[in-house]
Amino acid sequence: MRHWFWILLITLGLQAQDARIQILGTTDMHGHVMDEDTFSLQPANQGWAKITTLIRRQKALNPNTILVDCGDTLQGEPINYVRSALRRDLPEPSVAIMNALGFSAMAMGNHDFDFGGEVLREVEKQAAFPFLSANTVDAKGHAAFTTHAFVTVAGVRVALVGFTTPGVPSMTEPGNYAGLSFQDIVESAKALIPRLREKEKADLVIVLMHSGLGALTGRVGDENAALRLADQVPGIDAIFTGHTHQAIQTEYKGIPIFQAQCFGRALAVLELDVHQDKGRWRVIASTGRLIKPDESTASDAEVLKLTTDLRAITDQYLDTAATNLLVDLDSRWSRMEDTPLMQLIHQMQRQATGAQLSAAASPGPKLFIPKGPTSVRQFYALAPYESQLAKIRINGDQLRRYLEHGARHYTRSWEPELYNRDVPFYNYDMVDGVSYALDLGKPAGSRIMNLSFQGQPVKPEQTFTLALSTYRLRGGGGYMAAIGFTGAPELITKASQRNLLLDWVLTHPSLNPAPTHTWRTIPYLDRERVMSLAR
Repeated sequence: MRHWFWILLITLGLQAQDARIQILGTTDMHGHVMDEDTFSLQPANQGWAKITTLIRRQKALNPNTILVDCGDTLQGEPINYVRSALRRDLPEPSVAIMNALGFSAMAMGNHDFDFGGEVLREVEKQAAFPFLSANTVDAKGHAAFTTHAFVTVAGVRVALVGFTTPGVPSMTEPGNYAGLSFQDIVESAKALIPRLREKEKADLVIVLMHSGLGALTGRVGDENAALRLADQVPGIDAIFTGHTHQAIQTEYKGIPIFQAQCFGRALAVLELDVHQDKGRWRVIASTGRLIKPDESTASDAEVLKLTTDLRAITDQYLDTAATNLLVDLDSRWSRMEDTPLMQLIHQMQRQATGAQLSAAASPGPKLFIPKGPTSVRQFYALAPYESQLAKIRINGDQLRRYLEHGARHYTRSWEPELYNRDVPFYNYDMVDGVSYALDLGKPAGSRIMNLSFQGQPVKPEQTFTLALSTYRLRGGGGYMAAIGFTGAPELITKASQRNLLLDWVLTHPSLNPAPTHTWRTIPYLDRERVMSLAR
């Protein structure tokens, strides 16, 4: 009898030295709450309502669960704009949901700064979890946000460390991050993570970063740095990434790296088997996956209840009557030819800034507003971010380089893939007010042909004023570096690009933006090829 007692005691002791910890990660929710597309109102397997159902299921399977988010949570959807710009008396919707679910931490994303520091700090106080960013510092070099947080589950002391992409200055207005600077993620981690291990006795270190994979050969200050972090900083047990809106499930040097896609279209699930040896825990195995909501995933009742009032106010705003369109606005063709949709944007930008020329990218590959009566909801989709407009002065040589930089979006005309994946659609600007052709048979850098202004060839020394988004002005897409622009803008609008567009639309009882057909591709791209590549 005594023999069996000791066997049982030893067995229980061995079991107590092992645990399985589950970490669930979201990222780039951008305020998506409902399981539908806000602008088309078509069903979609995304949003807090559905992803919360998956979170609750996973938590029920393992009580030793940590919930984390990798940022860009507070901006994106109209509900975020309505709350932060118009109804600050109401709770921030994503934070209210995350509080109810028991999130442990959120890494700060670049778009979380978009409504300014006052709103951000106000929302931070609403959160029952810390906003983390170990590489964001104030003017004195002190941490501007919480750098890390400790969570103890199953007796394991877990350090959650947050980082923000250093690219914030190119992605939001300077006033939104006044007094702050963003250091290199890897250099910040080299200083912090050893201290967490050695002095603060962290058993596990989990990184939450609003930054994508990047490259092993990346440089200090790179926007995306997860691989460089895993390669250069020891002591990390897992990395949850964000920012690039991709679904990522990989590992490097034995470190699991996950990104849960965007908008709540997937949930990252990482299980760590840990073993205690001489009083310290270590990971002995890991498994992970991305799980996605589908048509059978129910919407969570508490999410719907928490956001009822704000959703109703937002819908009232979005359903405001706009204008009567006399022509369809179809984005499918906007990268291959001049279109009414792009003309609408160009006309608004030139009118708002007084510039001679306008540069703009397609708002998306699959947006469609049919002719007839319209609402604010439909036009909001054309400019969902908080960028403003700027007017700058450039010369003819810079204009040509601007167009050449954008023309990298295309591959060679004979290649199977039409678009260069390294230059996404939102970084391909078309310029209105001049005439030109893109010769896709030529290599990038020498594609712009017959560039003219008012019927005359553009001279290198000739000057123009150009309207463009402040996202471009701050460095987005690399255009300012490509043309060597280091000057100051002649104008920056007070209103956002979206609100200027809405003002333009709402003050016109009817609209019929007509293409000017001032640019084309060589050879001509037929619509059948574009559609076959878009499927």
